Amino acid sequence: MRIPTFEIRNQRSIRHAKCDAVPRLMIVVGPNGSGKSTLLNMVRSAAGYTNVVYVGPHRAMRKQQVQQRHLMAQSLSYETLLSGQNVPGMEGIRIFDGNRDPWGYDESANYLKHTLCQIEVDRLQAIGNRIDREGEIKRDSIVDPWKPLRELTSNLLPHMVFERIDATNRDQVKVLFRVHRLDVLVDLDDLSSGEKSIVQMFYPLIEREIKALIKDIELVSAPAARPEICVLIDEPELHLHPNLQLKVLDYLRVITSKQPVQVIVATHSPTVAEAASFEELFLLRPTELVSSDENQLVRVASDEDRLATLRSLFGSVHNLTSMLPVIVVESVSTEQGRAVPDRQLYRALHPAFDRATMISGGGKRECISLRRALEPALAEFAPALRVIALLDKDCAPLVEQGVELLSVSMIENFLLDPDVIYEAIESVRARTPFKTVDDVAAALDAILTEARDAEVGRRTAAALGPAFFHPPSKVAEISTKVVAFRTSLEQRYSEAAVAAAVAAAGTAVDTIGAANRRREEFDGKRVLGTLFGRHLHESTLSRPVFVFYAARRARRRKAVVAYFNQLFDRLSTLPPAKPVAA
Repeated sequence: MRIPTFEIRNQRSIRHAKCDAVPRLMIVVGPNGSGKSTLLNMVRSAAGYTNVVYVGPHRAMRKQQVQQRHLMAQSLSYETLLSGQNVPGMEGIRIFDGNRDPWGYDESANYLKHTLCQIEVDRLQAIGNRIDREGEIKRDSIVDPWKPLRELTSNLLPHMVFERIDATNRDQVKVLFRVHRLDVLVDLDDLSSGEKSIVQMFYPLIEREIKALIKDIELVSAPAARPEICVLIDEPELHLHPNLQLKVLDYLRVITSKQPVQVIVATHSPTVAEAASFEELFLLRPTELVSSDENQLVRVASDEDRLATLRSLFGSVHNLTSMLPVIVVESVSTEQGRAVPDRQLYRALHPAFDRATMISGGGKRECISLRRALEPALAEFAPALRVIALLDKDCAPLVEQGVELLSVSMIENFLLDPDVIYEAIESVRARTPFKTVDDVAAALDAILTEARDAEVGRRTAAALGPAFFHPPSKVAEISTKVVAFRTSLEQRYSEAAVAAAVAAAGTAVDTIGAANRRREEFDGKRVLGTLFGRHLHESTLSRPVFVFYAARRARRRKAVVAYFNQLFDRLSTLPPAKPVAA
């Protein structure tokens, strides 16, 4: 039956989770340990609910030797098996524990092959009964009971076709599929994990239709129509390619809209979460992030526009539903959107970055603006979580509450230490020109000396800043605005202004050199890249691996440890943000 509402209290990691209007397709997301599996387990155990099919998260299938004699012993229904709290023992099926819950191995998948083989026994018996009664069967008068299974694989696994049940060997009955149009047929046991997972999850939804078609062969009354059911699926994305995950989501939408079926899914899949609509998507928050009797289960957005806004702010629903503090960092635009290209570098430098969500914000001003918008948006779901912008320390810093500056020019500067680099190349040192730490120091100094003019240029460009022209909506004003913008450009980037900026940058760079802080204040990304390209590119060590090794060694430096410890201490003590109504 459809589950219209549920309320769960004091079960494992769930203190209070309630939904007053459960949609036909409900997608529950949230971090590990928030209680998603517990929620599904308690929903299926709720008193008064019947016809609830439960597909657990641990559904690997052992190979089964199906013997024909065992198929005649006891009639099986896979849908009925998945609706039970336990699976019964049966001769011919190897199981170790019949208990079905999210925290152990679910043996129900081991019955799938037998139930499919029993369908073939029922089909042959139906044909025999009809012949006995009528004496003959006219050509093309028998329906194909396997049509629903063929359609299922055609929709979700188009490379695979159900062929037949092969009982030529009575001691080894097989369920055969043709995969990738190859001549060799593949038994169910030998399909890939993802292929078997699809059949396991969705066969219960077509089983009654298959059995009704068998009754049609025999020309007897079909069983009564299936009552409305609720299907609970824990981690449907297991073993599935992201493209197939999307097809599964579309398939669930189709069956919940056309059949008397409700589906509640618990998932960690970013692909599924990103494709969910606002009606479908719910967040289960960890108990420590909500007040004592607050509902942990909330709809992520009240409408599609709000969901689109949250996706734009956080870069993905996944970044929001991780329920971790957020750190906005500078980065250039990439095809990955808000993904942080240097995330591995940050994580290697300090373990606390594993306990935060990092979001790419672009330039300094964009990072600050994004932080301001993210803070109240995150507070809607977890007021205890904080958002900071972690910016490079260079040029004219923009500082306000929630904005932190690196203690060096940029994150790569933490790696510009001769000892760190010397240790990082230990495995390939013989293939480099570096025999001692002093050799590394000399190479760094040479690169830093050569980089003076580039550093002056970088600082000059930053001091002058970019200029943007936005045409007004009134066409008649465009020419006037263009003239004004051209005048401002000529003043801003005049020879005198550029000369002054160059002089100031040169003085700053020379001061840095005199203070022996070039490793900390110069363009660390450029210096590190030059060092690798000039001295290490033939060492067989790739640049990403080199940077990772260097970061793992830099994390042991006292100055690095102290800086990041203080940073995360400040993050935890920021005052709470005020959520803004959606």
